[in-house]
Amino acid sequence: MAVLRGARTGIVSSDLIYDIGLHQGEDSEFYLAKGFRVVGVDANPDTCRAAEVRLRDFIEAGRLKIVNVAVSDSAGSLQFFRSQKTEWGTAVEEWRDQNRAQGCWSDEISVRAVTLPDLLREHGAAHYIKIDIEGMDVIALRSLEGVDFRASYISIESAFPRNASFANIRSEFAALSGLGYRWFKIVPQHEVINQAPPEPALEGGYAPFRFSGGSSGLFGEEAPGVWLSHDEALTAFRNIIRQNSPQAQLYRHYRLFVRYAALMRRLGKNVDLGWYDIHARHADAGN
Repeated sequence: MAVLRGARTGIVSSDLIYDIGLHQGEDSEFYLAKGFRVVGVDANPDTCRAAEVRLRDFIEAGRLKIVNVAVSDSAGSLQFFRSQKTEWGTAVEEWRDQNRAQGCWSDEISVRAVTLPDLLREHGAAHYIKIDIEGMDVIALRSLEGVDFRASYISIESAFPRNASFANIRSEFAALSGLGYRWFKIVPQHEVINQAPPEPALEGGYAPFRFSGGSSGLFGEEAPGVWLSHDEALTAFRNIIRQNSPQAQLYRHYRLFVRYAALMRRLGKNVDLGWYDIHARHADAGN
């Protein structure tokens, strides 16, 4: 594999994608259809089993590995809150409590935890890393500081609106910038069902695909929008927060927000703040 060296780290040419937050394999199915190899990682044993059934042919062909672990800042074990709404499973108590406020309950299970660097050292360098692990995304990101190679592209699910402060947004971009990522796209995940893969493809091969709600959708050069600098991206996200005020302020007092949202729905108004993924391209990526 060719290695492009940066000041501290290298970009490794690879056909591997890490799907951190596999769920039932919705995103992995797309990556596999485009010709990539995939390592899918999820803390929930139930969704891992569902993905194994769904994508059995790719597993048997050696193109997909499913790893039933949680990603954390240290190896060992952690408590995972397995949610009734499976995509809301989390290791973060505050997020569990917010889920409960919406009437979505969970049970607590102990799961094996590994670090993201350990996964990369075991399975190899990646072209793209998708991280969507319900409140643990930045923890996983920061753990990559000790790894001497980078994926060309990486994405995280922003904690907005769970944490609607601009300080939190700055910390997410700071974690990405600290790893050498210089260009960013802010992708509204509540609009992912409207995405369509471009033809010809800009990542892997062309695969006609319909994205389900909650999936991460297009990535890398195919992710919608234009690449923004760090400062431009922060300004764009600040505007998102401003456009959703005062709901964003009320979201910090979550039980009050739930009551407010229920009242607005009865009046025929939608106060959903939406969900956003932050996609990043490394300074040494070849595009």
